[in-house]
Amino acid sequence: MAEGEVMEVRAVLALLEPVFREMLRADELRSTRFHLAPIDDPCGHALQPDDLVETNSAVVWWRIVGERGASGGLRLDDGPEMTARCVQSDLQDFIAESRFGWGELRGPHGLP
Repeated sequence: MAEGEVMEVRAVLALLEPVFREMLRADELRSTRFHLAPIDDPCGHALQPDDLVETNSAVVWWRIVGERGASGGLRLDDGPEMTARCVQSDLQDFIAESRFGWGELRGPHGLP
């Protein structure tokens, strides 16, 4: 990706969907909702699918088995693989600290 990469929210969500499918069990995945929100919005209000985001302008908010968490700022300029892997790392930390996955190490096997 070029410096200053800008993507539509729907494209970022499509890029990240495999992360959630890979990291979560079927029952957890069924309960999962995730969306992008502005990085400076502490309430995590969802951006619209056609909104544009750039590096460090948005975070991923998720709710899994009733527990809520979020990623760090999205680094779109680092390319799609690194963007997905950074969210995966944040999701792994969340899972390991959650009630449903306490202490579990789950890794990606088939991410881009």
